[in-house]
Amino acid sequence: MIARGKIAPLWHAWARGLSLASAGSVSLLLLVYPYVLSGIPEWRVHTGLPVMMFGAAGLFMFGLGFRPRNRLAQALFYPGLAGLLFVAGMLTMVGG
Repeated sequence: MIARGKIAPLWHAWARGLSLASAGSVSLLLLVYPYVLSGIPEWRVHTGLPVMMFGAAGLFMFGLGFRPRNRLAQALFYPGLAGLLFVAGMLTMVGG
């Protein structure tokens, strides 16, 4: 992989693959079987799902290699922040 004219480290490729796989699997699960959320209290779903999906959007962007040009969008979709939001939303839904 080439990033900005340099060879990207191997962990970068693994991180991109892991972020794409985690966001993709959760999104696919919710698309195919949305009733998986039926056992979770409604207030937890309405609190945690938007946070988790915003994090998933950032993980998709990082996993696919998209880098926004706008500085505000770069800050909002930073991979570390996206992963944190993804995990925080998931933990909010499961009650952790």
